Amino acid sequence: MQKNLADFGFEVTAVASTVEEALPALNAMDYDIVLLDIHLNGVNSGIELAKLLHTHYHKPFIFVTSSLNSHSLQEAITAKPSAYLIKPINPASLFVTIHSAINNFQQEQPAGATVENNYDSFFIKQGNKYKKIDWKDVICLISEKNYTRVFTSRDNSEYLIRSSLQKAMQYIIPASLRSRFAQVNRAEIVQLSYVEELAGDVLKAGNKTFYITEAYHKDLKKSLNIIS
Repeated sequence: MQKNLADFGFEVTAVASTVEEALPALNAMDYDIVLLDIHLNGVNSGIELAKLLHTHYHKPFIFVTSSLNSHSLQEAITAKPSAYLIKPINPASLFVTIHSAINNFQQEQPAGATVENNYDSFFIKQGNKYKKIDWKDVICLISEKNYTRVFTSRDNSEYLIRSSLQKAMQYIIPASLRSRFAQVNRAEIVQLSYVEELAGDVLKAGNKTFYITEAYHKDLKKSLNIIS
């Protein structure tokens, strides 16, 4: 999980396996969200720590568990988690759940028992705040070394996320929305709804110009429903 978090650009500030190890870290470290096992080296010990996170630290947290039976679910609800993450954990679920938890916490929404990769927005950290980005506003994603630059139609803004373009396509763009995007070359992905013109190997979308390489030309034309 630490490796996946690092791949998505998150920094793990501390790891604890007991409540006794966790408390000093919660007091001393600067952090935005906590991933917390319900059974933290003891039956439901994570729930007690979670109650402190809610009432004392005022931080969003995600309950991590192998299952949610009716008894543990009722106990977990009292701690007011921002999301749940069910083991075994895959990278897509991890990324989606973190963003869902941040959104729930900011909107003061209760966590759902399950999280699916069908969200319509995501958050990008800017300083000590999180900026909400709607996927419908994303014109394109452009690779920049180990980062991906996201361009949006809202105020012609751009944002930088610490993720490769391929990881962004595989994990960050929701599965339900991937068909709306098409890769035009090794470094650029465009949202099809913003395409204005295709002339040879030049594509215009959202007042930007993209050059299509041969490897992506056929799939792009198919995605655009070009018949001839």
